Amino acid sequence: MKLINRQLPVVCCRFFVLFSFFSFSSFAQELQSKFHDWNVFKTERGDRVVCYAASTPIKRDGNYDKRGEPFFLVTNIENDADEISVSSGFIFNKKSDVEASFGSKKFYLFPYKTMAWANDKNDDIDVIKEMQKHEEMVVTGIARDGKIAKDTYSLIGFANAYESMKKICQELR
Repeated sequence: MKLINRQLPVVCCRFFVLFSFFSFSSFAQELQSKFHDWNVFKTERGDRVVCYAASTPIKRDGNYDKRGEPFFLVTNIENDADEISVSSGFIFNKKSDVEASFGSKKFYLFPYKTMAWANDKNDDIDVIKEMQKHEEMVVTGIARDGKIAKDTYSLIGFANAYESMKKICQELR
């Protein structure tokens, strides 16, 4: 894991917009399609349409005792750049990046409370490209109490889910 020592960057403002969309009790999700291990949803919040592809791990490892449900999202808000986000089901250690790896290729995600995101739009694009090329992705996160979770996500069906998400969002606007 890559240790970080930084303040909440200004660039993360888009994260808080997305974060407010995913307070799951505040909006109705509508399943649009399923592609093996990935589901595509859409929702409306006010005058905004949000489409996203979501998955949960196929394998969970770590030294945690108890945690919530981990998940990975790729979100499209009003056809803005697509954004990745992940939750390991606990509050992340704010001094450790969350790692998304595809074999030896690694990306480091910025943690904030229970979610982590890419540091900028270029990283979002790069991670999504890797997700379309591989069959698995491993996400490793460290909780604020030092416990570690290593979740393996199947990427089978992701490319089709991503394409479907983009199409659905385009049609709705």
